Amino acid sequence: MRYAVPFLLLSLAPALAAQETPSNHELSRRIDLLASQFQQEQIQEATGALTSQFGMGPAASKIYSTGQGVSAGGYGEMLYTSPTDGSDGATWDIYRVVAYLGYRFDEQWLFNSEIELEHMSEAAVEFAYLDYEATDNLSLRFGHLLTPMGWVNEMHEPTTFWSANRPQLEKQILPSTWHENGIGAVGSFGDFSYRAYLMNGFSSDGFNLEKDGVRGGRQKGSKAKADHLATIVRIDWTGYQGFTIGGSYYSGQSGQNNAGAEFQTTIWDIHAEYRNGPLRLRGLKASANVDDFELLDQEDASFDPINQIGTVSGYYVEGGWDVFAGQKNSLTPFFRYEVLEKDARSGHNVYGVAYQPTSGTIFKLDYLPGDEKIEFAVGWTF
Repeated sequence: MRYAVPFLLLSLAPALAAQETPSNHELSRRIDLLASQFQQEQIQEATGALTSQFGMGPAASKIYSTGQGVSAGGYGEMLYTSPTDGSDGATWDIYRVVAYLGYRFDEQWLFNSEIELEHMSEAAVEFAYLDYEATDNLSLRFGHLLTPMGWVNEMHEPTTFWSANRPQLEKQILPSTWHENGIGAVGSFGDFSYRAYLMNGFSSDGFNLEKDGVRGGRQKGSKAKADHLATIVRIDWTGYQGFTIGGSYYSGQSGQNNAGAEFQTTIWDIHAEYRNGPLRLRGLKASANVDDFELLDQEDASFDPINQIGTVSGYYVEGGWDVFAGQKNSLTPFFRYEVLEKDARSGHNVYGVAYQPTSGTIFKLDYLPGDEKIEFAVGWTF
């Protein structure tokens, strides 16, 4: 590679001779341009493909492999949805446009952030935190954090999951994207990795368990009520090649001394994934319980009033096979079987295919028979 620039200049000599002799300034400009391109190629060879680190998505992890200074990245999604029953109601949405911005102060201190524009009009900060890398296996985290539960809440970049939309279970029970203010620790020991946070809890004012689970209780860090805090712990084991298994647990009061009850809320999930060549299998089971639920203003107060606990739960399993395994691009037909249990049991199964021309771009086409719709998405990360 060190001879690439001189060789390229020599190869251009005949073409240059056939044209008007350029000025010294023009020659200098061209050499600088070629040197810059060569340097960029070296940087790309050194960094390689984006990889997830410290519980963050691949593009969100760029700051961890950056020397002192600024790191930038981002992702986006476009989503087209259409009913399959012949009715009106198709939509076409620039779902998300996101910028990552980070800064490394020195070998131990760094800042990382995600700024999102949803539906071309709704702006939000999904995370903005300081990391202090105390050791190779322990970092302390302070700021606005992604709650470390499930598969999608932290790893929500469009190239990290196959379907055009996120699973209903991970929207309503965990619920993606879930981000609150807090502090915590991120680390590993042997084949185990963990995250342990203290964060502001839900606000029960927004709960509607039958409509959308605990999703409406998210405070998103905006003047968040913090009379009661919540604890979250996640542990994953990767001791067998290609296999990941783990769980997470959340506990905190959601009343925030403003609702006449404590509304103690607990959420747990168990998740597992297996990757082997073209095959990927993934599963997740989760449940959310809210005490004193009968005091909530529900649209459908049909939860069991005997035990005075409102519960939403569910699970999904999915599998896919990359028919282009080992090549630069990938084509993955997949199937997800999903069950959500609230007042009634509902299925949200997905038959789909995901095509990635490059590691940073993806096209997705889904058919959801139970919801009677098709979805098409385009996503990108960098």
